[in-house]
Amino acid sequence: MKKLLAAAPVLLALMPVAAGAQAIKSEPEKKVFTAAEIEAVEMPDLAYKPDPLIAADFDKYFFFHREGTDYSTAYADIIECDSLASGINFYMGADNWAMQNAVAQYGAAGAVGGVIGSVLADAIFGSAERRRIKRINLRNCMFYKGYDRYGLEKELWQKFHFEEGLSRENAKDREAALKKQARVASGPKPQYEVLEP
Repeated sequence: MKKLLAAAPVLLALMPVAAGAQAIKSEPEKKVFTAAEIEAVEMPDLAYKPDPLIAADFDKYFFFHREGTDYSTAYADIIECDSLASGINFYMGADNWAMQNAVAQYGAAGAVGGVIGSVLADAIFGSAERRRIKRINLRNCMFYKGYDRYGLEKELWQKFHFEEGLSRENAKDREAALKKQARVASGPKPQYEVLEP
């Protein structure tokens, strides 16, 4: 009981900081594509013969689809979920303002703790763990937005996806891949079994 009473002033002192923390309120601006721009985006090949060996990798190799979704909305959803899955520094622009804002909201100790945690995680688990976490975050975000997830053969997946671990994909290649993912997400309904989110 004495420990609880001793910790009470510290907890009370932190309450104003926690109350001042805010979620990101502005969503990225939605780009509206013309019919010609959409047609210029190649529809990736999704045809493969289901096989248990291929299915064993569906936690890594998958795509999303939501029936009745237009291309512009699918692109905006994919961009937002990809950004959120990449982490705050990418979502907020990876600039000094974003980092200063995060420090102001969560405190220097939180920022330093995050940096130390990232360095330790990279040293222990490396980029494979970062990719795994990004996939989980991406799946959760797209599920929240109402998209179904479908498995895909690795070679087909690699033609319109990218894997990032400790580095960021080239911006031009990233945008091309995300546009193809939006084409699939807003295209014809896949004939494969819907996977668990």
